Amino acid sequence: MASTTEQSSEPERWDGGIVVIGCRFNTLEFIERARHDKINISGIVTIDRELAERNSVPAWADLSAAVGDAVPVYVASSYSLASPADKIALSAHNPAVGICVGWQRLLPTWYLNTFKTGVFGMHACQHPLPQGRGRSPINWSVIEGARSLHAHVFRYEEEADSGSMLDVTEFQIEAHDDIHTLQQKCRVVFNEVIRKHHKELVKGNVNLFQSNPDVPDRVYEKRSPEDGKLDWNWTVRRIVDFVRAQTKPYPGAYIIRDNKEFRIWRSTPFRVLNDETVDPGTIVECFADGSLVVAAGDGYVHVRAHELPQNLTYGDRL
Repeated sequence: MASTTEQSSEPERWDGGIVVIGCRFNTLEFIERARHDKINISGIVTIDRELAERNSVPAWADLSAAVGDAVPVYVASSYSLASPADKIALSAHNPAVGICVGWQRLLPTWYLNTFKTGVFGMHACQHPLPQGRGRSPINWSVIEGARSLHAHVFRYEEEADSGSMLDVTEFQIEAHDDIHTLQQKCRVVFNEVIRKHHKELVKGNVNLFQSNPDVPDRVYEKRSPEDGKLDWNWTVRRIVDFVRAQTKPYPGAYIIRDNKEFRIWRSTPFRVLNDETVDPGTIVECFADGSLVVAAGDGYVHVRAHELPQNLTYGDRL
């Protein structure tokens, strides 16, 4: 099987083994941890930098450079695996199981069908599935004020987020968490579940179960960078959750001032001031470290990491 780089992998090396599908930093972390746990990975499917940039992939990782010397890598020519070249190459082998982590596209049915046991991925949201299917589930859950996440490890089916469950783990969203740390927690959970079950997955004798089949679906919509506009009239909690749900590696929450967008990357409640007469969006304190205290709808927000103009001062409006 030829990749789009100079590396190549023979199909027979993939047959009956574990193939990881992904292209982000958490894909690399998953692979490195799995190899530390002595889990044999037969192959990797990923995309190159150019394709990642065209598809606005956050935190892309060069898996060919990072692990290509140790694990055969196939670099796909289309993110959706829809190209004839991808179909020919990936149809030529029959792995036992696929692990999808850091791949933000649905896998085509023909590819799912090449795996003996199936392809397994993770979907984390505030409620057990099917409440919380769809796009950007962790971001949406934090924006909505969730205080815990259900991390579902499940087998992929043609319909998104609808497959049988291998494991469901619930964990708390702490006050210091943001989208980055929550993704890290999810990756750790995913690695642990695969560590426990990888032998059964390869053999094809794993026990799966349905998650709340009688509960109505709720599907999250895709989030775009323009959805990150912040409103200072919101409550402090809503603003803080909104910011931490979209911080790096995502585009970030932003405000518009003088017809320009300015990003806010980190904020926390500031429960010292009691003046309720200050208009939302007004700067009430400035600190030497560049952080600001801004009035919100029901209190004050400490804006601790941002790209706001450096000349802002007391009384300025954002």
